[in-house]
Amino acid sequence: MPDGPAQLTSAWFDAWRTKDAGAIERMIAPEYVYVAPNGAVLNRDTILGIIRDPSYRIASGTHTEVSVVHLGTEVALVLHHWRGQGTFGGREFVDDHQCVMVWCRSDGRWRVRYEQASPIV
Repeated sequence: MPDGPAQLTSAWFDAWRTKDAGAIERMIAPEYVYVAPNGAVLNRDTILGIIRDPSYRIASGTHTEVSVVHLGTEVALVLHHWRGQGTFGGREFVDDHQCVMVWCRSDGRWRVRYEQASPIV
């Protein structure tokens, strides 16, 4: 498993693309929070339910403008632009979002603690 926020972020993106729920589960903090583009606040269990849902698929997607900002030795922000499309719950989605992730290190391990995706209109 990669060991820093930059490498872990790349592994996180790959895990979502390939639906590797085990990898996501290992990288997601117990107190994880995701603020969706529509303002909904989702917890760890909800996000794990989405990646495990057979109807969830990413058909294509890219992460660009990825930058890591260390806020100390235990916290890092990752900013990125996500564009993608796929299906979930029988519906197609097309995303164009500016995103932020917060990685926190606890007990020597980095995990995603917070994410927010804001739609680009």
